[in-house]
Amino acid sequence: MTTLLSLAALLVLVLATAHRQPWRLPLPAGVRMLLVTRSDFLLIGALLGPFFLRVVDTTTIEILRPFSSLALGFIGLHYGLQLDAQRLRKVPPFYKLGPWVQAAGGAVAVGIPAWFFFREVFGTGREPVVAALVLAAAAACSTGIPLEMLAREEKYRASPLLMMLRHLAEMGELLALVIFGLALCYRHENPVIIGWDAFITLQWIGFSLLLGALFGGVLLLLPRVGRSGGRMMVTGIGALLFFTGSASFLLLSPLFVSLIAGIIVANVPSESRHIARFATRAEPSFVLFLLIVAGAVWQLNAGSGFGIWEIVALAFVLMMLRLIGKTAAGWILAKTTHAAREPPRRFGLGLVAQGSISAALALDYLQSGSTPETRVVVTVVLLAVLATELISPWLILHVLERKPRGTSAPKAGPAESSS
Repeated sequence: MTTLLSLAALLVLVLATAHRQPWRLPLPAGVRMLLVTRSDFLLIGALLGPFFLRVVDTTTIEILRPFSSLALGFIGLHYGLQLDAQRLRKVPPFYKLGPWVQAAGGAVAVGIPAWFFFREVFGTGREPVVAALVLAAAAACSTGIPLEMLAREEKYRASPLLMMLRHLAEMGELLALVIFGLALCYRHENPVIIGWDAFITLQWIGFSLLLGALFGGVLLLLPRVGRSGGRMMVTGIGALLFFTGSASFLLLSPLFVSLIAGIIVANVPSESRHIARFATRAEPSFVLFLLIVAGAVWQLNAGSGFGIWEIVALAFVLMMLRLIGKTAAGWILAKTTHAAREPPRRFGLGLVAQGSISAALALDYLQSGSTPETRVVVTVVLLAVLATELISPWLILHVLERKPRGTSAPKAGPAESSS
């Protein structure tokens, strides 16, 4: 009975707050940007979890595991559905390269030091490499949610710099999802094909791609099941449960598998607009559910072998390295850009907020197997998400209110093609 009440309370909380609109509150822009990031739901999850109010206890968390995989898969699918190659082909060259450079700046700045750290503390092997890659993937992320809120404001609506930042944030998360999917494939020590011990990681990468392709094929067939919205929704969620559950069972990433499916649906001629419409409408509820669960399973230092302040210090160091990496990548882009309006050299500061995909990566990693490295990574990522989203609104405003170096008229904003 307690478990059922906990589940009911969690469902009511998610549904009641999924479509909140804090950008309409009469508050300063920085405060409103902080509210729209949704990171406060990590704290709500931690408060409801087994170490505080115990509304969501360990039994409930275990029961919620399939639904967590569903939410992870839904986020990957929603992101993949936005990657329409025809639209992205129209984007100017700078805006094709820029997101990858920005994402790589954060990934390299965090991933390499993290690998040295994990190798020194936990020894050699696959797991320290995987842990460093997961941290690199999380560091590559930059959420565009605060930027989308500013785009609603008259003061910033026509800003070409804001449009550029939105595009870089949205597209940069693709590299993060790819790195993460490959990291979980590298984690496997046994081959897919029994008796063939060569190229084990490549075997699992191929299997992940195959699983995602099969999922995408099923989604493409949904319109033939019936044009009824309710029937398509039920069948689609059933397919999502099956394929994300299969990925979790095989210790692969539901995020990555669903990303592949979303890309296939977005780029194969079909009536995919129904799927995309449903995905856009339901996305806030799934994200909030995932953030609450991530907060509930979060244990600040349990089982990691580190003290609380050691974990906090590590998170701070890696967060600063990511900040340096993002800023350096922005400086390189600003120095080499051929855009009509050159961005300020420190525009990378506007891409510091990590967002819900970073939290999704942490939860996905934790569900694929719990080790001391896993618990360190999850804690560091969630602390970084909270910290960066506290400071990012003011960094974004700082970047946008600086006088740009260029004076000529900007090109059409590419951000619209990816949002």
